Amino acid sequence: MKKNTNRNYFIVIDQSKEMWTAVKFALKRAKLTKSDVTTISFIESISDGMMLTTSAEKILDKDQIKNEKLKHKEVHEFIFENSKIKAQSEIFKMNEIDNFITFLNTYSSNSTIVLATSSDIGKPGPLIDKLIYEKSNTLLCPLVIINGNLQNKEIEKII
Repeated sequence: MKKNTNRNYFIVIDQSKEMWTAVKFALKRAKLTKSDVTTISFIESISDGMMLTTSAEKILDKDQIKNEKLKHKEVHEFIFENSKIKAQSEIFKMNEIDNFITFLNTYSSNSTIVLATSSDIGKPGPLIDKLIYEKSNTLLCPLVIINGNLQNKEIEKII
């Protein structure tokens, strides 16, 4: 596996209000360290438990991917307006988390994945749970989990 030595901040986007806190945090870090930014999102496998043909599954996945690309576009526009950084994007299936970890591990260890906690559920979300409790021994890329309720002034203090 070829390593990518570019420093990169990976931001998981999900259109929650807390996601924007993670975006702002990663953006400030990326500007400070002259790093790249990649937005990451996940689609659910609609076919779980269904008897679908491969072509039907691809059509359903294609629709989800189209919707995810629109979400990425909104975040990319914000990133570019605020930093002039042209972000990249990646979309993974939630049930194929190992592909996501393999992707992250192709980057150098100076790259970071940024997630924000949700105030609504009172505990880590499913992705944080998977990365910390199930996959932490295979993840080589540092993981930063920030409070999703941080204000801009508070983000500035921790940068």
